[in-house]
Amino acid sequence: MEPDLIQNSVAHETQDDLGPNLIRMKITDQIKELQTVLRDKSTSRSDFIFHADRLIRLVVEEGLNQLPYTKCSVITPTGYPYDGLKYERGNCGVSIMRSEGKLTVTLQWGSFIIMIISGTGNTVIQAINVLREHEVKEHNIIILNLFTTPAAVRSVLQTFPEVKLLTSEVHPVAPNHFGTKYFGTD
Repeated sequence: MEPDLIQNSVAHETQDDLGPNLIRMKITDQIKELQTVLRDKSTSRSDFIFHADRLIRLVVEEGLNQLPYTKCSVITPTGYPYDGLKYERGNCGVSIMRSEGKLTVTLQWGSFIIMIISGTGNTVIQAINVLREHEVKEHNIIILNLFTTPAAVRSVLQTFPEVKLLTSEVHPVAPNHFGTKYFGTD
């Protein structure tokens, strides 16, 4: 695909085209700069990891904002009340690793599914199927990823319409070099 055509197709892709359960982070200059460094083939591995970790933190922070909270009141160490928030219920994080064609899903205490890259959505769909086998309700699943393609969003949300998918970017070309550069296996 020609670069101008890629930009053109991205410009015409709207939230409505991809469904109400796609949550796109607001693209600030900081996020765009992080995405640019991660896509630049001349970025050193140490700079790549530094910028990737920053973007991961921003995506996770936005993901935490998607969780249900309830109001609560606590007493501070000085004896004064403080009106705050707490999670409505316990949360479970899921780490997903794909290696040599094998998918490993590890449940751990935390918050949600975390995916780095989603080009086709197949790995995400496999992971959600594993969660469903463990009786996780579809509407309780939030997918976090750094980059995804329109095709992956459509595939995941057509298969699991109640899942929420949060991403920093939807672009026709996913940076598939991410894992090899981040983990130094290139």
